[in-house]
Amino acid sequence: MPASHSRGIHTAAPLSRWLPFSIRASVPPPRNLSMADMADLPNTRASIPGARVITFNHAGDISLHLELSGPAPAEGRRALLILDGIGCSGWAFKQIIPTLAKDHTVLLMHYRGHGRSPLPPRPWNLGIEVLADDAAAACAHVGIRSVIAVGFSMGFQVALELFRRHRALVSGLVSLAGPSGRVLDNFQRTHVFGYALPFVSLATKAVPETTSRWWRAATSHPLAREIGIRFQVNPERLDKADLDIYLRQVSEVNPELFTELLGAAHRHTAADLLPRVNVPTRVIAGARDSFVPLATMRELAFAIPHGQWQVLPEATHALPAEFPGRIADELLRFVTEIDSSLDG
Repeated sequence: MPASHSRGIHTAAPLSRWLPFSIRASVPPPRNLSMADMADLPNTRASIPGARVITFNHAGDISLHLELSGPAPAEGRRALLILDGIGCSGWAFKQIIPTLAKDHTVLLMHYRGHGRSPLPPRPWNLGIEVLADDAAAACAHVGIRSVIAVGFSMGFQVALELFRRHRALVSGLVSLAGPSGRVLDNFQRTHVFGYALPFVSLATKAVPETTSRWWRAATSHPLAREIGIRFQVNPERLDKADLDIYLRQVSEVNPELFTELLGAAHRHTAADLLPRVNVPTRVIAGARDSFVPLATMRELAFAIPHGQWQVLPEATHALPAEFPGRIADELLRFVTEIDSSLDG
């Protein structure tokens, strides 16, 4: 059971306070895919079991891989939008999404150059705000008008920018080990990575072929898995096969794109937005997280008015993959609370 902290933040805050806010999306009119339409979509390339695959082309020359699970989007129905961490394309949610999709529409988007979304054309237009706009356009494309944005790691930065830029689309926010910005300030409880990033980024541009070979070798080496199992995740909770999927997904991302996006995430901050978040928000942190320390997550949670704050004592940064059943239950409970408040 997770530890809960309630000084200034309520773990079961009444959600009726958000009733006046519109759930209409400030994005282009939705495509309104029917169930028959989606039944014809190929699913052989889905990273989530049972998902319908959609290739979404927008902004002229940007192609995004979308995976839609559960019932078809419908007017008045809130969907769950999964916003992943950097380098990730669904690995941490492969057990969670099928549970959520039994009764709810779930949309997973692979970011530009991640997973099955191809590299965008140069010059790369990368940034947290860009990813948020991509997410809003993807929702409109499949007919989703209202979402609970679930952000894992960097994905919560994207969720916050989605709320800032497309506020009417967002009816709830969830952070799963996700900060509000400045991701490298306390990574591994040190500032070293923030200082080193410009040099790594320069190397990916100066000698791209060499760094690409090094990147693939390093992320696919057995030592990477051993280090991860021993020092970064809870080995009693995370299946080694899941860690292998994560490492493979990271290895497939272009290292120059990875470092450019990581730099954008490090420069980005939504700290100014937190006091103005006026939709139901739940922050779930891992007590053993060395990527985003517990103190950072606690500061984030306490900056959001009436946010809900939970700690999983045995979880690390990989908490969705370590505790998929628990996270799925928490998300379902949160959706029910929002539905009861906004629809009641």
